[in-house]
Amino acid sequence: MSADTSTIAYLETPALPTPHVPALPQDVDLAEYALGDTPRPRRTTKRIQRASRRAEAFALRRNGVSTAAIAQHLGVHPRTVSTWIRDAIQAIPAEEADAIRTLELERLDAIMAPQMRLALAGDGFAVDRVLRIMERRARLLGLDSAKPGGFEQVGALLDRLVLGE
Repeated sequence: MSADTSTIAYLETPALPTPHVPALPQDVDLAEYALGDTPRPRRTTKRIQRASRRAEAFALRRNGVSTAAIAQHLGVHPRTVSTWIRDAIQAIPAEEADAIRTLELERLDAIMAPQMRLALAGDGFAVDRVLRIMERRARLLGLDSAKPGGFEQVGALLDRLVLGE
């Protein structure tokens, strides 16, 4: 039995819908796209603007401008400026960080001398300023985070061993 092809009814099948494929942006690297990476427009201008604002904030702070004044100048919150400055300081190489630390200590010394004279003369406000300067110096030098050592630790260890505490 041979089938006559003229008598077989062919069903019309609708064509599959083709998905809309957007055109690639002009700034897409075709080599990255060919490797299967998702094409993304590059936002270099925003990155550059953000980096320049952060650099400006750090430069102003390094020149002694207050965080509040920098925030007002750049139109951001003071905490944002503090975060930018902290991040910039953490990214500084150790040698440059030591130079900045030395500069800050010299500034504190310059402020401390006249305040100390006033504090020794009995000026209560100057006493507070001197204490604040001393706290800041201790933080810069890492004195507050220094672990106690020497005889205190040995004594505490002996007490625990002897007394079983």
